[in-house]
Amino acid sequence: MEQLFKEHFGTLIATLITGFGGWFFGRKKAAAEVEASQIENAEKLLEFYKNLADDLGKRLENAIKEFNDAKKIISELEEKVEDLTTELRKYKQLNGKLQ
Repeated sequence: MEQLFKEHFGTLIATLITGFGGWFFGRKKAAAEVEASQIENAEKLLEFYKNLADDLGKRLENAIKEFNDAKKIISELEEKVEDLTTELRKYKQLNGKLQ
């Protein structure tokens, strides 16, 4: 057993040193990759909200235009109702005088 341990001791040490070296020097790279990924995600999120805000702005402009058009139509209809009411009063007055 001792001989087996002596034969493979160098391999074990080399493996441990290689593993530690890989971890030690690889952690900066891993941290940089994580940071790059976070920046990329933030850029995508920023683009998404920019598109969302632009779309909402266009919808608001359309809604304001439709609202102003509806106000104009309502004003026209109110004017027509007033004209028809005036005309109806005239007919009622004429009808009252004729009887």
